[in-house]
Amino acid sequence: VLVAAAQAAPSGGSMLEIGAYIGHSAVRLAAARPGTRVATLEVDPVHVVIARNLIAFAGLGKEVSVWTGYSRELLPLLAAKYGRADDGGGFSFVFMDQRGSRYEEDLAALVRLNLLRPGAVIVADNVLKPGAPLFL
Repeated sequence: VLVAAAQAAPSGGSMLEIGAYIGHSAVRLAAARPGTRVATLEVDPVHVVIARNLIAFAGLGKEVSVWTGYSRELLPLLAAKYGRADDGGGFSFVFMDQRGSRYEEDLAALVRLNLLRPGAVIVADNVLKPGAPLFL
């Protein structure tokens, strides 16, 4: 489902994953759309080290960037690296795989920061527990 959704996203722009864990999904996303940049955010520094090594082992270190920290702090920084939608940058695909209770706030930040390209595809995991009713 994740790969199909990423492939269905509009062309152009980059992909964003919020909640990298060990990098498996970021590798799948990068492989699904070769040449597309992927930013993945992870709060746990141990998971960041594992993710970076997995991504390097997959040969995707140039396509995938792992950012360490909380999404509320990192999302504003992404505009400088990936651009804003009105400047031709931003994200055409977002995979929310962090704590479900953060989804609404993070989506609002993506909109407020103009990081979503027109027609961007948003996929959210873990919507039933702890719960993200906006995404059902």
